[in-house]
Amino acid sequence: MRRNNKKSPKKSHNNEYWMYGYHAVAAALSNEYRIKSELLVTSEAHKRLKSDKTTLLPKGLKVTISQRSEIEHVLGKGFTHQGVCLKVEKNKKIDIGDFLKSIKTERSNIIILDQLEDSQNVGAIFRSALAFKIDGIILTENQSVNENHFMTKTACGGIDKVPFTSVSNLSSALRTLKENGYWVYGLDGNSDKKITDTDFAKKSVFIFGSESDGMRHLTKSSCDEVVKIEISNNLESLNVSNSAAVLFFYLNNNIN
Repeated sequence: MRRNNKKSPKKSHNNEYWMYGYHAVAAALSNEYRIKSELLVTSEAHKRLKSDKTTLLPKGLKVTISQRSEIEHVLGKGFTHQGVCLKVEKNKKIDIGDFLKSIKTERSNIIILDQLEDSQNVGAIFRSALAFKIDGIILTENQSVNENHFMTKTACGGIDKVPFTSVSNLSSALRTLKENGYWVYGLDGNSDKKITDTDFAKKSVFIFGSESDGMRHLTKSSCDEVVKIEISNNLESLNVSNSAAVLFFYLNNNIN
């Protein structure tokens, strides 16, 4: 798996980092639950933010009109910052019970990302989840990537608009989901059952395993059903973020 080799922007401590990119920053600014302390922005990007009716510039936020070179001094060179960066704290973890209470629709689709390690993949999944109205995402804490600048840039606002939490014990989380009426589906290219032949439950959970090994055996054994996305025999498998985008598109366009 190809990794991002850029150096991380400077940060103050483990829970705080510089987010960059217009859409990522705009979404974070409008997220009332996101803690943010300082905005560096060019005059052009500042005008864009102020004229954007979907974006809120919180009162009390330190805003510094900056040159692009000053932003690059903070982030480092090579980052596509689009004239804006924002110092934020990582989104606070919420209890899975509170996470489920925030999902109020009768029909809902929740995604579990089990031990995904690539920031770009996870960010891309959040972006697709936002595009295709996924109700929430659960990440595992063990051997998984944490929220970071590259993930939020790739997510293009999805990190601050799609509800998510993380769990330390996936088996326990799956029990809680089932107790709340969810049917659990695992995605595995070796399954005999295709997503197009599956009558998905009104409340569904879909699990994607790691980039290298797929779903763990124990996780697979906890699924109610294991399904696959059918692809050409010319290719062994899809990248996990591509698989997620295909599934999300299918769910959004074929499930009422």
